[in-house]
Amino acid sequence: MELAGHWIGELATWVKLTFEAASILIIVAGGVAALWALVAGLSFNNWLKTMRPRLSRYLLAALELQLAADIVGTALSPTWEQLGKLATIAIIRTFLNYFLVEELQETGDRIP
Repeated sequence: MELAGHWIGELATWVKLTFEAASILIIVAGGVAALWALVAGLSFNNWLKTMRPRLSRYLLAALELQLAADIVGTALSPTWEQLGKLATIAIIRTFLNYFLVEELQETGDRIP
């Protein structure tokens, strides 16, 4: 039974790292796309109208993956301290998600 617990822990660690790496890659991709649009000659006002909502979508996806990584990490050995940190992180990310979605809806973008 101890061997199974070890393998589950190893798998969860890799899942957590994969989600964290994916979220970083998503943020980098969104940032590069936004900078490219700005450098490629899009005026700043047009950039705000077109690229900012796109960048918000990238950030929303990355936040979801980060939260999933935190949940997987806490599921391994849930101490009260870790649960408190997870709850705090979840609340902060939920507020960030809420305001990003609100901003996207204000610009008329549809959230899938």
